[in-house]
Amino acid sequence: MSDREHAQHGYGVYGLTWFWLLVVTVAEIGVTLIHMPRGLLITSLVALALVKAALIMAYFMHLRWERPVVAALFSVPIAILLVALFVALVLDSQIF
Repeated sequence: MSDREHAQHGYGVYGLTWFWLLVVTVAEIGVTLIHMPRGLLITSLVALALVKAALIMAYFMHLRWERPVVAALFSVPIAILLVALFVALVLDSQIF
Protein backbone atom coordinates (compact mmCIF):
# COMPACT_ATOMS: atom_id res chain seq x y z
CA MET A 1 0.00 0.00 0.00
CA SER A 2 1.39 3.39 -0.95
CA ASP A 3 1.85 6.26 1.49
CA ARG A 4 -1.05 8.09 -0.09
CA GLU A 5 -3.43 5.15 0.34
CA HIS A 6 -2.16 4.72 3.89
CA ALA A 7 -2.81 8.39 4.67
CA GLN A 8 -6.38 8.19 3.30
CA HIS A 9 -7.35 5.73 6.03
CA GLY A 10 -6.83 8.43 8.65
CA TYR A 11 -7.52 7.81 12.30
CA GLY A 12 -10.76 5.92 11.68
CA VAL A 13 -8.89 2.65 11.41
CA TYR A 14 -7.56 3.18 14.94
CA GLY A 15 -11.05 3.76 16.30
CA LEU A 16 -12.27 0.62 14.58
CA THR A 17 -9.31 -1.31 16.01
CA TRP A 18 -10.10 -0.05 19.52
CA PHE A 19 -13.70 -1.16 19.01
CA TRP A 20 -12.64 -4.70 18.04
CA LEU A 21 -10.21 -4.84 20.96
CA LEU A 22 -13.14 -3.94 23.22
CA VAL A 23 -15.30 -6.65 21.61
CA VAL A 24 -12.59 -9.28 22.14
CA THR A 25 -12.12 -8.15 25.76
CA VAL A 26 -15.85 -8.46 26.40
CA ALA A 27 -15.74 -11.91 24.79
CA GLU A 28 -12.90 -12.87 27.16
CA ILE A 29 -14.96 -11.74 30.13
CA GLY A 30 -17.96 -13.66 28.79
CA VAL A 31 -15.87 -16.81 28.37
CA THR A 32 -14.73 -16.62 31.98
CA LEU A 33 -18.32 -16.28 33.20
CA ILE A 34 -19.48 -19.37 31.30
CA HIS A 35 -18.78 -22.54 33.22
CA MET A 36 -16.80 -24.83 30.93
CA PRO A 37 -14.00 -27.37 31.36
CA ARG A 38 -10.73 -25.79 32.45
CA GLY A 39 -8.78 -26.89 29.37
CA LEU A 40 -11.34 -25.40 27.00
CA LEU A 41 -11.44 -22.21 29.05
CA ILE A 42 -7.68 -21.74 28.92
CA THR A 43 -7.53 -22.61 25.22
CA SER A 44 -10.25 -20.09 24.34
CA LEU A 45 -8.65 -17.37 26.48
CA VAL A 46 -5.28 -17.92 24.81
CA ALA A 47 -6.91 -17.85 21.37
CA LEU A 48 -8.67 -14.56 22.18
CA ALA A 49 -5.43 -13.12 23.54
CA LEU A 50 -3.69 -14.06 20.28
CA VAL A 51 -6.44 -12.28 18.33
CA LYS A 52 -5.87 -9.16 20.43
CA ALA A 53 -2.11 -9.42 19.93
CA ALA A 54 -2.59 -9.77 16.18
CA LEU A 55 -4.81 -6.68 16.07
CA ILE A 56 -2.30 -4.66 18.06
CA MET A 57 0.63 -5.80 15.93
CA ALA A 58 -1.23 -5.21 12.67
CA TYR A 59 -2.54 -1.74 13.31
CA PHE A 60 -0.69 -0.09 16.18
CA MET A 61 2.73 -1.45 15.21
CA HIS A 62 1.85 -0.69 11.55
CA LEU A 63 2.66 -4.23 10.38
CA ARG A 64 -0.51 -4.25 8.30
CA TRP A 65 1.11 -1.97 5.76
CA GLU A 66 4.56 -3.52 5.81
CA ARG A 67 5.79 -6.05 3.36
CA PRO A 68 4.80 -9.60 4.30
CA VAL A 69 8.44 -10.57 4.86
CA VAL A 70 8.95 -7.83 7.44
CA ALA A 71 5.68 -8.68 9.16
CA ALA A 72 6.67 -12.36 9.26
CA LEU A 73 10.02 -11.47 10.80
CA PHE A 74 8.17 -9.91 13.74
CA SER A 75 5.20 -12.22 14.08
CA VAL A 76 6.60 -15.71 13.44
CA PRO A 77 9.19 -15.73 16.28
CA ILE A 78 6.63 -14.27 18.67
CA ALA A 79 4.07 -16.90 17.67
CA ILE A 80 6.64 -19.68 18.14
CA LEU A 81 7.53 -18.32 21.57
CA LEU A 82 3.86 -18.12 22.57
CA VAL A 83 3.19 -21.68 21.47
CA ALA A 84 6.28 -22.92 23.33
CA LEU A 85 5.22 -21.10 26.49
CA PHE A 86 1.68 -22.46 26.20
CA VAL A 87 2.96 -26.02 25.77
CA ALA A 88 5.26 -25.58 28.78
CA LEU A 89 2.35 -24.25 30.83
CA VAL A 90 0.10 -27.14 29.83
CA LEU A 91 2.76 -29.75 30.56
CA ASP A 92 3.60 -28.15 33.89
CA SER A 93 0.02 -27.75 35.12
CA GLN A 94 -1.23 -31.10 33.80
CA ILE A 95 -4.66 -29.66 33.06
CA PHE A 96 -5.30 -32.01 30.14
